[in-house]
Amino acid sequence: MRKFPRPATTPRMGIDEARTTETDRSRFQLALGALVLGALAVAFAAILPKQAMAVSSIGPIATAFWRLTLAFPILLTILLIRRPKRKPTNTARRISLPWLLLPGVIFGFDLLTWHLSFPLTTAANATLLANLEVVLVGIVGWLVLKEHLRWQFPLGGAMALAGVVLLLLSGPDSVEGRNPLAGDLLAIFTAFWYAGYLLSVKHVRREWDALSVIVLATFGGMIVLFISTIIKGEAFFPDQSEAWIYLLLLAIVPHCIGQGLIIFSLASLPASLAAVTLLLQPVGAACWGWLILGESLNTVQIFAGLIVLTGIGLARLGSGPGKS
Repeated sequence: MRKFPRPATTPRMGIDEARTTETDRSRFQLALGALVLGALAVAFAAILPKQAMAVSSIGPIATAFWRLTLAFPILLTILLIRRPKRKPTNTARRISLPWLLLPGVIFGFDLLTWHLSFPLTTAANATLLANLEVVLVGIVGWLVLKEHLRWQFPLGGAMALAGVVLLLLSGPDSVEGRNPLAGDLLAIFTAFWYAGYLLSVKHVRREWDALSVIVLATFGGMIVLFISTIIKGEAFFPDQSEAWIYLLLLAIVPHCIGQGLIIFSLASLPASLAAVTLLLQPVGAACWGWLILGESLNTVQIFAGLIVLTGIGLARLGSGPGKS
């Protein structure tokens, strides 16, 4: 019987497959590292405003205004350099102007209520409770958008709610002008604003790329916070130069670098892994708050925080499709 030689391309194909696997592994590791660094960078969003307010007379709304105002030219420059094109749309009607402006308006109120919570409660509580938006978005997606939810979502939502109740009841008594209960409630209210922001962004993202939406939201939020600062009567400029360092870091580290790394990483990671890894944000806020601000948590608060954290993680795993 005549023997035919093996195709000469077989070894080559094996090499190409190995190279592809190695490339995919490297891309995955790079994306995961970027996600971890991004989550830890975003965790500073509750730390730096507190530091700016501690060294100067600047108010919480003004710190939020400067976060966006100082970040806007950086993001706009990146946008102009990249010049991304609008995503193709299958609908004849394009996104209307009110829809384009809505994410920025909601984002402005989101930062307004969140920053108002900073003088009243810990950075850990403010960040953890604001992350409850995933439960709210999932409920709206299920009721209004008819999105499918897996079994983890109701379990996670119930755990998060139980943990929040325990957390609200476990706060220390008000000292030095602080009001933990009021601060925690403001942080919960922030979750509602952030849920609305994400839902409005989801609509706009049908046609516009992520970077353009972030630039528009930053500009819109900047206008809302400018008006809010005037209405509340806060001083726009800090009376100590040291505060400018914290304000600049606030714009660069969490808003530009943190968000940028997260957006970069999500394109190459499964949604389930990304959802769990992003829980490093409230954990990081608790660690930074303890190390930098000296904000310690009692045993009950830590236990309640872990319940909320687990609930949020389960809710994220139980909502949305398998890919981010």
